Amino acid sequence: MKNIKLTIDNKVVEVAEKTTILKAAKEAGIHIPTLCYLHLHDLDIENKPAGCRICVVEIEGRRNLAPACVTECTEGMVVNTHNIRVLNSRKTV
Repeated sequence: MKNIKLTIDNKVVEVAEKTTILKAAKEAGIHIPTLCYLHLHDLDIENKPAGCRICVVEIEGRRNLAPACVTECTEGMVVNTHNIRVLNSRKTV
């Protein structure tokens, strides 16, 4: 699998194709909050990726915010994880 480069919060990151933004950010030491990876089965709570919308990020050139846990990185992608738009969206979840 070939590697691609993208920018997350002004930091150039190189990852394998098909890597999610969440995983790429984690590998780069950038924290994105999540709920979908919590193990809540014992509480009978169904927890699916992209269901909570806590991990939304802004991708330059796209109108809508995207869930980092299921959105795959693409070559040259520019991602913002903690700007005002993203933080305001997380507050409403």
